[in-house]
Amino acid sequence: MFKKVIIRVTLIFGMLLGSAVPTLAADTVDATAGLAVDAQSGQILFDQNSKQVLPIGSMTKLLTVYLTLSAIKQGKISWDTQVPVSALAYKLTQNKELTNVPLTENSKYLVRDLYDASLIQSANSAAMMLGDAFAGSQTAAVEQMRVQLQKWGITDAHIVNLSGLNNSYLDGEVYPGSSTTDENKMSAQDMAIVAQHLLKDFPEVLNTTKNASMEFASGTSSATTLKTWNYMLAGQAAADSNLPVDGLKTGTTDLAGACFAGTVKKNGRRIITVVMHANQNDTNANARFVETAKIMNSVYDTQSYQTLAKGTAPNKRARLTVKFGTQLQVPVGLAQTVGFWLPKNQTNTQITYNKNTKTPLTAPITVGQTVGTAQIKTPVTLNYLPGQTPQATKITTQKAVAKLTGFSLFKAQVANFF
Repeated sequence: MFKKVIIRVTLIFGMLLGSAVPTLAADTVDATAGLAVDAQSGQILFDQNSKQVLPIGSMTKLLTVYLTLSAIKQGKISWDTQVPVSALAYKLTQNKELTNVPLTENSKYLVRDLYDASLIQSANSAAMMLGDAFAGSQTAAVEQMRVQLQKWGITDAHIVNLSGLNNSYLDGEVYPGSSTTDENKMSAQDMAIVAQHLLKDFPEVLNTTKNASMEFASGTSSATTLKTWNYMLAGQAAADSNLPVDGLKTGTTDLAGACFAGTVKKNGRRIITVVMHANQNDTNANARFVETAKIMNSVYDTQSYQTLAKGTAPNKRARLTVKFGTQLQVPVGLAQTVGFWLPKNQTNTQITYNKNTKTPLTAPITVGQTVGTAQIKTPVTLNYLPGQTPQATKITTQKAVAKLTGFSLFKAQVANFF
């Protein structure tokens, strides 16, 4: 007779009991919101007010760039597509209050140049022209941005333009239904999800964002050198020698304040950070980078990424009985490597997981045969971005067990009957 059993097993593994999202020494960063997540899994590593919807400024351009790269991948446009300068885009380049690149009226520019200008120099007209390229108009581009966010499960964002500017700069050419003073808004969690999708789907974006400068429109009358606003890059004013930051995007408006969506890969693991409305002042113009560095350093200093390797079994008793087999038991273990960030500096703490399966198994058994699922439980609650909580991993057999034959099988069948 088969019966369902729950086998509880434990594995000794180093971690620190306490909060799953450790706070910094001062408990907070000097900003309205701050967040750090693992770029691959979406595990939340630091969280301060990350669900509040706030203005995002030019961090918007990460979404604009994502849709541009998607259109290129789909063959709708190419890097060499020539994009005409719209009347509004040209007019914005004349406003010296705004970040831009010099554009010549009635000219065309390559998607590649507009992409570089949007990411490195945060050129507003360039971002708007990218929207015209992949969608055909500003209104259609905003619609695509909204649809894309919905696909990612982001329902609380408010998007009204391609650049992140306040609508007051757009000379009345605003998205239908939005006001003349409207502005793009998202939560820090929303922004992290956008950055995460960009890095997963188009990791080549880092080949641009890691550069402090690049040439724009070489060989034309608009030729200029792009200069980054990301002062955490190597050699820049807010660089930290402990943090090889290689992206992503700043954002600044009167309403948004100083914002920064950053990323860094250290100790083999990439994280994404978001700082919104850092309390910048005349004596600390790099506040958003200072607070970002505080978060990044805290994550790597106080937490580490731990793994349970594929095939891991907590102990020698992690075996299941086999009926009619040449062996009476078969070892079982995790079907895939499982990883998560945990606080450092403690030992002799248990990770437990439950294996839910039926026993005994019936031979023949093959290697990798699914026999149950593992619900891994740590003594701290691991938090993730919405919709990214890890699914239970499978438990599989680690060895093959052949079926008995002949008289041996007959004897086993008789014994099983009684």
